[in-house]
Amino acid sequence: MSIERKMDFIVENLAALTVSQQRTDRQIVGLQKLVKTGARMLLDLNGKVKLLMEAQALVDQRMAELAEAQKRSDQKFDRWLSTLNKSANGHKKKPN
Repeated sequence: MSIERKMDFIVENLAALTVSQQRTDRQIVGLQKLVKTGARMLLDLNGKVKLLMEAQALVDQRMAELAEAQKRSDQKFDRWLSTLNKSANGHKKKPN
């Protein structure tokens, strides 16, 4: 009788272990899917970051060009202002 109880105990524990193992297997499969999805998302994000960096480099270049053009405009404006401060004979106008 004692052997039958031991056998029943072993069978019950094996059944419980099997159910637990199946649950663990499902969890592992779920985690694998999450990792694969996350890896795909990171690759996609990496590509978008590269595009953003390229666009930012272009913006930086255009801003530098704009700053240079603004500098030239300021120089021209300063020269024009200096001509207004001179009279027709080349001397500075007297303030009123």
